[in-house]
Amino acid sequence: MPSCEKCWSEAHRAMVGDPVALYQSLVETHSCTPEEQAGPDAGICGICNRYTLHEHTHSCTNPKCENYGPVKD
Repeated sequence: MPSCEKCWSEAHRAMVGDPVALYQSLVETHSCTPEEQAGPDAGICGICNRYTLHEHTHSCTNPKCENYGPVKD
């Protein structure tokens, strides 16, 4: 699954310690929405019609969508 863009952004803005360790902690303790996980530049998924196409991987981050997961070739 692609990174959670909200947690990644928060980890880098904190500017405290190791951002990767902070990111991991945030992912484990936060319940981000699929839209937050996809990022501010997310696209609209053609299946679930939500802004859940991850801004970098273009995979759907909505676990209830049949298009969820890695992009299929």
